Amino acid sequence: EGPGEMDGGEPLPQRRRRKKAESGEARECDRTPLHTSVGEKGVGAQEDRCDGGVEKKDEEEWFPDQKIYGKYEYLDHTADVQFHTWGDSLPEAMEQQVVCMFSYITDLGTVEEVGESDVEVSAHDMQSLLYAFMDEFLYQFSVDGFVARRVTITSFDRETWKITAKGFGEKFQPRVKHPQGTEIKAITYSAMQILEDEDSQKAEIFVIVDI
Repeated sequence: EGPGEMDGGEPLPQRRRRKKAESGEARECDRTPLHTSVGEKGVGAQEDRCDGGVEKKDEEEWFPDQKIYGKYEYLDHTADVQFHTWGDSLPEAMEQQVVCMFSYITDLGTVEEVGESDVEVSAHDMQSLLYAFMDEFLYQFSVDGFVARRVTITSFDRETWKITAKGFGEKFQPRVKHPQGTEIKAITYSAMQILEDEDSQKAEIFVIVDI
């Protein structure tokens, strides 16, 4: 059984997730254009700020006793799951997407930073760069079983669409050291959003993964 195979493992505790509102339920959205999209509409396109149909509830009702290791949460999505991350910069929000992904695969509290993984990817725009970045870490997990508890982008080039990064963690040891969560089959472009505030440089990202 390969490192990415999750059959037969013990499920993790309920993760930090927000539920979408039921069909037909009223949804409150702030239509003030707070962010600049660097996704499909291109740099400079204003994006409406909307909670994406996410139901407003107290956080404790969603996430009882769940330890979170970064700036991320999981949003329910039909048949899949959506990762929502944020950061003081776009590179930090991208780093958090990888941490969020590995937190869905296992409990990062059991992962020690005893090894490193080098990642270098290039693309033709920001969305494909994000996709390649996450996909390379997922590929390394599938082949080598490396789980990154922490990720640092060391080089982020917007002009040539290149990222160089390091992951800090260790080899996945299912049922021996690390509990098995949910297998992630693939990163997707579906409803991908990369939002960045031009003034503060703060960013948030939404990515749906195939599980």
